[in-house]
Amino acid sequence: MLAVFIAAFASLAAAGNTTGPNVGQVAPDFTLTDLASKKAVSLTQLRKKGYVLALFWSTRCHVCHAMLPAFKKTHKQYKDKNFTLAAINIGYENREQVEDYILQHDVDYLVLNDDSKKARLAQQYALKGTPTIKLIAPSGRIVWSGHRLPDLARWIK
Repeated sequence: MLAVFIAAFASLAAAGNTTGPNVGQVAPDFTLTDLASKKAVSLTQLRKKGYVLALFWSTRCHVCHAMLPAFKKTHKQYKDKNFTLAAINIGYENREQVEDYILQHDVDYLVLNDDSKKARLAQQYALKGTPTIKLIAPSGRIVWSGHRLPDLARWIK
């Protein structure tokens, strides 16, 4: 069964199909907890710093786990260039499990989680699977949407 799900999701990703608000539309705002600082962070706040790569993920997502080195590399490459990589956990795991995962895997970029808001956020973005990635411009408009990392050099200088 898992193999069927992975194959179906992989074909969806390869086809470039996306879910939820798409390119050209305004990304729904949210406020979630930064697991490192324990402070509330909103999408509006993040956009004031520049582009936001909203990475919707789960600790149980094998594709997300496999992409972890690429996420780290992207964060390191662009963190000082008006850009934020925001990993937004929408999985069934709870905050403690997410915190354990980010410590175990030395995740050094922004990780947002709020157990009470996951279902609503997944509904707002009409998420069908993980990873789902949205590149959000400072204006709030989504400029890229998909299931892999975009070529950020196109937007971020």
